[in-house]
Amino acid sequence: MRYDDQGHGPPVFYLHGGGDSPSSRPAETYESRVISLERCGPRVRGRSLVSHARDVIAVADELGIERFGVIGWSAGGPHALALAAEAPERVERVSLVASMPPHDLVELTSRSINSAVRVARRSQWLATRGLERWGREATPQLPDPAHTDAYALGRIESFADGGRWLAQELAYLGRPWGFELTDVRAPVAVWWGTRDAATPPQIAHEYIRRLPDATLKLVEDGHQILFSRWREILADATPQTRP
Repeated sequence: MRYDDQGHGPPVFYLHGGGDSPSSRPAETYESRVISLERCGPRVRGRSLVSHARDVIAVADELGIERFGVIGWSAGGPHALALAAEAPERVERVSLVASMPPHDLVELTSRSINSAVRVARRSQWLATRGLERWGREATPQLPDPAHTDAYALGRIESFADGGRWLAQELAYLGRPWGFELTDVRAPVAVWWGTRDAATPPQIAHEYIRRLPDATLKLVEDGHQILFSRWREILADATPQTRP
């Protein structure tokens, strides 16, 4: 698994969204050590939320990190929760940002996401073609040009090896996840934009209802809330103890 390790201080693993890469975040790390993990690229046969969580744990072992925080944005959100469920003794804090919903609530997402998940569950090959077309579309313009550039770079890197990885991901996100939300024991800051059309705020309220220890951070923003609130999101995921 490829990853980027930057900054100093308590460690936080960043799990990027679907159609993104580790580059799709602000460059600032502040006082935290941010390890950005890559899921895009060539398809990994048999990958699931739980198997990816175990891969992240292996990276933590390789880096000598015992306890850490995690940020999961969009499709990275369920991966962050899987990591917290799989390693409850190691994950101290979670920032869940505009996350994809549990599999039984996919219909709450936008029409395009809902459709892509349904197609991916039937045929990853067919879903790949549509996702690659979407990947060639321009990313939204964000208020900060540097954030726009980061988002656009993440999209380019995401599809450098095609879209099969994302089709695979949407297929398993649309099925039972292999763990329960009640298995997530770390405190979760649920960051959401009131104007999020991709994953509407109703999904945030469902997470608050289902997670054992969750706090809602609802702000005036869209799906790209990660960029405008990065410093606060990172602070919520940063462990209070040294690794």
